[in-house]
Amino acid sequence: MKHNIEVIKVAPNVLSEARELYKANEKVYEKYIDLLFEWNEKINVISRTVSRETVREHIVHSLLPVPLKLLAGYNKWIDSGSGGGLPGIPIAINQPDLFISLNDNIKKKMMVVDDIIQSMNLKNTETIDYSISLVDLKRGTGILTKHAFKISKLIHLLSDKPWEIILMWKGVEDAKEEIKQHKKALDCTIYSFNFGENEPFYEGKGLILIERS
Repeated sequence: MKHNIEVIKVAPNVLSEARELYKANEKVYEKYIDLLFEWNEKINVISRTVSRETVREHIVHSLLPVPLKLLAGYNKWIDSGSGGGLPGIPIAINQPDLFISLNDNIKKKMMVVDDIIQSMNLKNTETIDYSISLVDLKRGTGILTKHAFKISKLIHLLSDKPWEIILMWKGVEDAKEEIKQHKKALDCTIYSFNFGENEPFYEGKGLILIERS
């Protein structure tokens, strides 16, 4: 199967821009982290051993599509497999003009996320606590997902829906292998992070943009 794949190396200045976006809303992001850790004492929404600094990095990681302008053209997105709200909540905080539906079929995680968005008074979000395969997906809605699905699995779950664009946070080599194994031709752009040895968190990671042909 011949796939259409373009690989773009993302320069360190994009990471610097994402860090600036974090700083611009630092108080709000720190409140989000506080709420995540408070809830994590009761329900496991993030790793129990994760550090606060690592969660901050996950938020910056979630913001990388903004300087890359990958969210342009769509004002509604579904963050599927959202877990504790990543990447949807960080994007919703930074992009108040977008509406983000936070979706996970683990109901207790969505209960936590619902409490977090209410505590933070995030008006441009909602929670959906069932499988993406059951969501009434409207045209003009993009799909986000951060390390939650294999490519073929997500496309299968969306198979009868009018999806147009999927943005996945994923390891670059894993993505290439998953694209190769997918039975139908895909139109993909891989944004490979090229941030250097001083940024080990991002080594091997990227953003995978899949557009419906």
